[in-house]
Amino acid sequence: MQPTNWPDHYPKTILIGSGVVGIAIADAHASAKQAFCLCDQNESAILNARRGFEAFDVIIETIQPPLPQMHGISVIPKEPPPLADDSQSCDVLLVIESIVEQLAAKQQLFADLASALGAEAILCSNTSTLRIDAIAQGNGFNAEQLCGLHFFMPVHLRPAVEVVSGTDSDAAVVDLAVDHAAKLHKRAIRCKDGPGFIVNRMLSPYLNQALLLLCRGATADQIERVAFAYGMPISPLELIDWIGATTMFHAGRAYLNAFPSRMNPSPIVPALVKQKLLGRTAEQGLFDYRRGERSSDLGEAAKALVETYRIANKSWSDGDVLRLLAIPMWIEANQILKEGLVESMDVIDAAMVGGLGFNSHEGWSTIFDEIGREDIERSMTLYSDEFACMRPMPGGK
Repeated sequence: MQPTNWPDHYPKTILIGSGVVGIAIADAHASAKQAFCLCDQNESAILNARRGFEAFDVIIETIQPPLPQMHGISVIPKEPPPLADDSQSCDVLLVIESIVEQLAAKQQLFADLASALGAEAILCSNTSTLRIDAIAQGNGFNAEQLCGLHFFMPVHLRPAVEVVSGTDSDAAVVDLAVDHAAKLHKRAIRCKDGPGFIVNRMLSPYLNQALLLLCRGATADQIERVAFAYGMPISPLELIDWIGATTMFHAGRAYLNAFPSRMNPSPIVPALVKQKLLGRTAEQGLFDYRRGERSSDLGEAAKALVETYRIANKSWSDGDVLRLLAIPMWIEANQILKEGLVESMDVIDAAMVGGLGFNSHEGWSTIFDEIGREDIERSMTLYSDEFACMRPMPGGK
């Protein structure tokens, strides 16, 4: 077994990537008083991150990163939390990457890290659009040491993470990822690898439906009102801005590639990317943002896009908007169960709460008991020609 070359006095958690999501993951570690190293190829990004972490009660030092092309810092709490008696992961070298969502880039990163850190390092990907099994096909690292550790945006408001087992992921590796999530006070939602895992697979048609409805006559205010009534904490349109148009584009493309007959992709997302309306971090997306505050209505540039791609100006009842947003998620949830990616609907309910902030006093799936099977089937029949994601699922895979 190749020995690790990581210095003993460096924190054992290594975060790779200091973009918006990477910084949010790092913030979660700092808030939980967990020591970590943050590394990135962009020196200015690391310097900006360093300034941000000065607000925490931590010791920050420059480190030698695991890869020569990177820059890095260590962030160590001055008063670390007490070590749990049953902790098995305090001496485990664990990497969480949140770099660009490109398969070759992630495969090369893990190969380089395995060479630098040794074969026993735990390799976790925060990918939301790539399959863990696809990443695992790369050369130069052990697929058994790889799993998914997917954080939800906004990270500080979402109490769960998805821990994703690839076909070859070692059970002990997955358990250590679960242990690490617990250190961050995050509930681990276990699932098997599949397109979009749990939450993104259900979220893709939901967010796409919101954009399709926007171009068919539903207003942003109505969509937000219905989302709140459904149990969501924010409008799906605002969530798109939180996620970011670029990530939305990649996630939607991944869903469409996996299930080409189950989505009519909205042209709004690629248009947002093209016009650099990238979301909250750019201060312009579907909404405008000033000092973190969202505009009350869609931004003028976004309104112009809606008009460009408008195909109807129908009047929709709130009930029909609810059905058109919620039922596609119900269809996907049942297919996830059918494919055996999770053990039960309880896991999906937990993912909806912990990953999306669903806030009904009852479980997410009980909403559909209230709607009723007859109503669901009637709605699917009524809207299946106009919306691909309302069509009944074909026979099992």
